[in-house]
Amino acid sequence: MSLILLLLNAGILLGAALWIYRRQESEMRSFFWPALLFKLVAGFSVGFLYFYHYGQGDTILYWQDGKEIAQLITNSPTGALGFFWEESTYPEILSALNHQAPRSLFFVKIAGLLALATGSNYWMMSALLSFISFLGAWYLFQKVVISFPSTRNAAGIAFLFYPSVSFWSAGLIKESLGLAAIFMLAGCSLTVVQARKPTVVEWLLVLASLWIGWNLKYYWLGIFLPVAITTILVYIIKMRQPRLVRHEVILWLFLFLVLMIGATSIHPNFYPSRFAEVIYQNNLEFMRLTDAEGAVHFHDLQPTIESVVVNSPSALVACLFRPFIWESSNILSVMAGIENLILAVIVVLAFPGLSGIRQSPHRLLVLAAVVYIVLLATLLALSTPNFGTLSRYKVGVLPFLLFVSLLGSRIPQRWLRANQ
Repeated sequence: MSLILLLLNAGILLGAALWIYRRQESEMRSFFWPALLFKLVAGFSVGFLYFYHYGQGDTILYWQDGKEIAQLITNSPTGALGFFWEESTYPEILSALNHQAPRSLFFVKIAGLLALATGSNYWMMSALLSFISFLGAWYLFQKVVISFPSTRNAAGIAFLFYPSVSFWSAGLIKESLGLAAIFMLAGCSLTVVQARKPTVVEWLLVLASLWIGWNLKYYWLGIFLPVAITTILVYIIKMRQPRLVRHEVILWLFLFLVLMIGATSIHPNFYPSRFAEVIYQNNLEFMRLTDAEGAVHFHDLQPTIESVVVNSPSALVACLFRPFIWESSNILSVMAGIENLILAVIVVLAFPGLSGIRQSPHRLLVLAAVVYIVLLATLLALSTPNFGTLSRYKVGVLPFLLFVSLLGSRIPQRWLRANQ
């Protein structure tokens, strides 16, 4: 039975991939199979890393919990339905799981459905989630290339082939679905900004992305949604009132501030009275579990807005570019250090291009990306100072940073155009 399920899932995955490939424009087809293979290999690599190097970790625990849920569904469909609706009413089931925190438990339920569909085969569960993650990245890649054809290679590198992003958003981990949700929302936002109408299917995927993204990565969406909604509103206002183009940046900043104030009421951790305290407590919790050399150390971080602001510049640098290569202590951190160094060089090379942004017709998109990157990266590092965990969490930032930087850097631009 397990072999039949394995073959069935492999056939469905391959059939879906072939169907999607045949619907692609010819100039994008050359990216499809290499990107899909890269994502699948990344997902399997996550499994090998945790099973055969660490011997423990989230992906293994999610698999074990998924098997428990699959068994529950098989033995008691009614009980499983009740558990999916309200898990707190089934404490005996809840106590048997490794993960009981709300966001992790949401992912465990998804893992349970995948385990049921695959006969609890870890590698097929990993492949299916990697495929979904790939689809999110491919959707955004398509939308960017359709809107800006000359950026095809830069978009391919940023959204499909950047090593740490592909690795930490593949396999049986929350980031696989979390980043797919962000990419889906970003692609649909770009469609609206370009004055094109999303299809019914796209609107349904947007709703699913909001639901999944909020339950898995609410802090990503807490920054992304105000940025995206502000940008869409300003573009709509510009179409109706063209004379406001001269003041679009000021208008964007004003609307964004209003939306961010509104966003503080959508989750308890965003409440102004709790915001700094939540960051501080999360930081303390991670520092208790992390070796000194494996964490970002801030200057006297306190549960106050003033302390958060003072430490924000170092947090931004830490999220985007650390660990530095000289801070590396093993092969994984060495690889991360090398990648961070390359990224830092690309970002530095992009700075001379900043002077031309004011004249660019797409300056609002650049502004939106930069605001999202700066705010989310800063908050991630402050609340998650562990380098290992931060490497996973920051995949919600890095693709956008790399894409904007590649377009603004003259040297990489020459190479990208030569290979276009």
